[in-house]
Amino acid sequence: MKIFSKVVTVIKSYDYRDKVISAAAVAVFLLMLVKMMIFPYGLFGFGETNIYTEGIVARSGIQNLNPLFVDYNEADREVSSLIFSGLMKYDLEKKAIVDDMGQLAINEEKTEYSFKVREGLKWHDGKAFTAEDVYFTFHDIVLHPSFQNEILKTNFGGVEMKLVDDMNILFKLEKPNVFFITNLTTGILPKHILDGVDPFEILKDDFNKKPIGTGPYMVTDPVESFADGRTQITLTQNPYYYGDRSDIELMRFIAYPTMDQLIEEIDAVNGVPKVSGNYILDFVNNERFDLYPYELPQYTAVFMNLESSILKDSKKVRLALQKAIDKDALIAGSMDKITVDTPLMSLNQEDWEYQSSTEQAMGALKDAGYLYQKEDKEHSGIRYNSDEEGLELNFIARLYDEGTYQYEESLKVVDFLKNSWEGIGFAINIQFLPPDEFKQRVMQRNYDLLLVGQTLGYNLDTYSYWHSTQATPVGQNFSNYKSFQVDSIIEAIRSTFDTEKEAEKLLELAERLKDDVPAIFLYRPLYYYASDSKIVGISMDGVVFPSDRFSKIWQWKFDR
Repeated sequence: MKIFSKVVTVIKSYDYRDKVISAAAVAVFLLMLVKMMIFPYGLFGFGETNIYTEGIVARSGIQNLNPLFVDYNEADREVSSLIFSGLMKYDLEKKAIVDDMGQLAINEEKTEYSFKVREGLKWHDGKAFTAEDVYFTFHDIVLHPSFQNEILKTNFGGVEMKLVDDMNILFKLEKPNVFFITNLTTGILPKHILDGVDPFEILKDDFNKKPIGTGPYMVTDPVESFADGRTQITLTQNPYYYGDRSDIELMRFIAYPTMDQLIEEIDAVNGVPKVSGNYILDFVNNERFDLYPYELPQYTAVFMNLESSILKDSKKVRLALQKAIDKDALIAGSMDKITVDTPLMSLNQEDWEYQSSTEQAMGALKDAGYLYQKEDKEHSGIRYNSDEEGLELNFIARLYDEGTYQYEESLKVVDFLKNSWEGIGFAINIQFLPPDEFKQRVMQRNYDLLLVGQTLGYNLDTYSYWHSTQATPVGQNFSNYKSFQVDSIIEAIRSTFDTEKEAEKLLELAERLKDDVPAIFLYRPLYYYASDSKIVGISMDGVVFPSDRFSKIWQWKFDR
């Protein structure tokens, strides 16, 4: 009785949200207790329970489950995708954006998107979901001047929103944008919990650790942290979920600092996303796992800062840098890379193949006026022009934690690039920078050359990457590339809903980028999802983000 009294006292001290979550947790526990009484040896055999455990490699761990910030941490995106829902969702089978919590209607001019919210939707705490929550998320938070996700803010820039009533909301665009619909896959936040929180401070709010959403799974306990660097969270099924339910009652995520640490505890997990490099062999040699290969719309490239004095006015120098790189040699022996020659992932890469040539690279440098080399040791091998300007460039890359696969890979890639360029007369000053300093330098565009990857997302929209307005310091136009012709092509692609016209404009854009050489596109990754062979119904075909595998989680089943 004393224990019961203490429990009651503790529960009375909870706020409303915690009381509701605790009640849901108790309900789930009682349900599982009844199942244990009926099935004393588990649902699927002695010692087994209806839980699926995923191991994720994320040195920073599971940090912030708020759907407005998951772009910054893939582990957060994985977990958050099961907790939150958007007005729209990505359908894995259709490879398209479809209705989810709202029914979409678009006007003839393609500038008005009206949504009617589904009847009977509820948050994890049982509160009714309304269009007011949608308005709060995008108007009050995302468009607030102090909101800290610049990518999301840019995507909703210039969009007017009107709350029609509790069940209807209207988005008005300044001009047609075929890609706008993908922004509405963003998870919606609960106004009844976050109303009054400063959008600038929302990144630090406790809600991010123990959120309430509308997705198929819910959080009952916040993220656990362990002394060895692991973080862990277990999700339970949402009793109010409006969609199809999975057989899997509990989803556990364990974030490991390194893949080596995960491999040591491989018996503790059922699934592992984004397996790459030599670690693929660890799963090939483990009979318990099936491997599902998949590609993502992302690439790694060297971006050339077109504000750099050497690179700005000389396309010949940029062409020489490009021609010096033998991409096939760069990825030789790799099981997880595919070469790319254009950033437009919807195009057939084979149509854009180019041949590397040291001879052509040196010829381009001669055409650019870099004709001779000094004989003294200090400047040996560097080409100069008649104004005594040498081909010296600063090259920055992110410094990963020593011993990780990313660390070894980046060293190998950077060393290959450096040797290739120095072989034709460049001096390359390399800087590996810690994450915070790297991010700052990128924002300032303080480099000549930058090695980094870019992820295009559902819409393959190139606006943030190549439009002039997205150069320093707003977007991800890392080359500071500015072209009125390219801007107009990108805007035309955005405004057309005609697939044939879009295809024509994409080819035109690809030709422009090929001709101007603002970057050297190197490769895209090939990943594998490793899953316990006892699970059936998994598909990775068509995923854009690894978390898309959960879009059909209701099809996942334990093979009894």
